[in-house]
Amino acid sequence: MNITSKKLEDNWFNIHFLETYTRSCLKTFGYFDEVLIVKKRIETLKNIVENDYLIAKDQVEEFLVLNSTFNDVKDHIKNNLVIENKSISVCIMVKNEERCIKRCIDSIISVAEEIIIIDTGSTDNTISIIGKYDTSKIKVFQKEWQDDFSEIRNYAIEMAAYEWVAFIDADEYLDEESALNLLPILNIFNNHKLIDSIVLCPIIHEANDTIHFRTGKFFRKNSGIKFFGTCHEETRINDVPDSTLLIPIKIAYLHDGYLAKVQNNKKKKNRNTQLLEEMVELEPDNPRWAYMFVRDGFSTLDTEYIEKACLHFLLVDKDSRISVKNLQYHKFVLSLLTILGRLYLRECEFEKAKIVIRILEELSPNSHDVKFLAFMERISNLKIEINSLLTEVIEYRGNHEVDEESLINTQGYHIDYVLSVLLFETGNYVQAKKYFNFLQESNFIEEIFQDPSYSTIIRMLEQVED
Repeated sequence: MNITSKKLEDNWFNIHFLETYTRSCLKTFGYFDEVLIVKKRIETLKNIVENDYLIAKDQVEEFLVLNSTFNDVKDHIKNNLVIENKSISVCIMVKNEERCIKRCIDSIISVAEEIIIIDTGSTDNTISIIGKYDTSKIKVFQKEWQDDFSEIRNYAIEMAAYEWVAFIDADEYLDEESALNLLPILNIFNNHKLIDSIVLCPIIHEANDTIHFRTGKFFRKNSGIKFFGTCHEETRINDVPDSTLLIPIKIAYLHDGYLAKVQNNKKKKNRNTQLLEEMVELEPDNPRWAYMFVRDGFSTLDTEYIEKACLHFLLVDKDSRISVKNLQYHKFVLSLLTILGRLYLRECEFEKAKIVIRILEELSPNSHDVKFLAFMERISNLKIEINSLLTEVIEYRGNHEVDEESLINTQGYHIDYVLSVLLFETGNYVQAKKYFNFLQESNFIEEIFQDPSYSTIIRMLEQVED
């Protein structure tokens, strides 16, 4: 069976095929130097997180028998599998980043052919710190900030000179091991047939151990790909939503810009919600901006607005109840449902929350977010039950204050003990402490509990101020 170039081209990104191809070559021709090229490609491909859409659907078994000549096989490998080195321009947007700009530059300077820095009006020591680098790689441009992140990023693309453009924020930095792997991973896509629509996404590690892997950071300069959106911008071709192919790769960015102290200093939340509100107005039918807006504004936006915004993009029939059959399906459906579930729990609308959680359990069973909402709903129900029990015990104790016949305590101190435990469980620590102190002074606790296991609560309550 002859191997055609077309068949091979569709499989140069198929790890299983390449492994089979290597074994077939070795079996047919024995070891030869070009095998190392294939093995290097395989190792590089393993750094692509999701590569199902990169491989052909043909059965790999078709290629198990090689009828090509030895020289043809070597030529095919050298022409198609060598990872050609193309240079990268790394772009950084800055404004008052003296806290972190050196860390960022140091992490990428070894892999970048040039570093394009767009300053939007720094008044601290950012530019001074950048100026201390003795290298022609770094090129600083000034650009007035017009409340539009995409404008700045697209300007950086224009200023970039090399084949690949990469974006890294000043409060991010490239993992040391990732710096060694970055160029081979990018350049393996040089001969991919979809190269002009591919945007590669690093794994972004937040300081709180959350990770993101759908933020586009790398693409070819001349692909026509641009950023769109004033905030939480996305990559597009010709301003068409969802027109780029986002591919996560095992390149680690570390990010600490969303730590509370950093956000508060730079007033990020307020800035972002204002910009996102404009995007909602600009593209009112795009669920992306609605989700980003209610997510970032969850603690400040009106409850009714958040519910209305979520339901607008979730319901097919706006006059019917939310259900699996009445859902619009798009890539933000789970995100909006999760926001809605959190909202209902926060507002103690437990019946509504239960419906949303049941829908999420059907769509995404056992996911962390769904389980979180389900657990929080159960905790809320338990709290309601405990509060109800507390009310019942208080009422009972109020009607039974006189001495009564009892095999445990005729003064009713055992009821007081139940009351003190419930006060503790409902967070009424000062009152709980008073009851426990009274019961200890009356020697009731030691009398009823030979095993002092109750002392854990006592020790905790000792820290409570009266």
